[in-house]
Amino acid sequence: MTFHLASRFRWALGLAAVLVVTGAGIAILLTSGTDGPAAHQSAVAPSNIAGRRTACLAGDSSEAAARTDTAAIWSAMQDASQQRQLNVQQLFVPAPTPDQALPYLAGLSAQHCDLVVTVGPAFGQALETATKANPGTQFVAVTTDGQPALAEVSMITGSDSDKAAEIRRRALGLPTPGS
Repeated sequence: MTFHLASRFRWALGLAAVLVVTGAGIAILLTSGTDGPAAHQSAVAPSNIAGRRTACLAGDSSEAAARTDTAAIWSAMQDASQQRQLNVQQLFVPAPTPDQALPYLAGLSAQHCDLVVTVGPAFGQALETATKANPGTQFVAVTTDGQPALAEVSMITGSDSDKAAEIRRRALGLPTPGS
């Protein structure tokens, strides 16, 4: 005995078979991973394996490039690192507003920068919030004369060499780890 199906029934039966196979494939894909805690990556926890203090220089990339004091400050920080086993790093990113600068400052604090030196108004203005949120980090704003003072923010003005000397002094003044 042979079954003859009308074309519309063959079409419906073929569609049902395709849907069943597709559904089974999707179910296998969704259940093939693990759902336990090992399936999720843990957050990266930065560590300072050298056990050194860290001083960081940060600012808006276009502002930092236009300033004459940026190179002098970076040079002073590098000099301090040679004298005192100090890690130094710089972070210049496009962040022309305080709201854009704040996450970078929080990131530097999370990376255990003991001293964060900022250049430019956007990063300087973001320091008010950053100092409150990160009391274990020393923040310093290098500003130009005439820039308004910010509450609870250490501000450095003067000639390029005066600014560099003060940053160098502060970097060298960081307490040794464990003290």
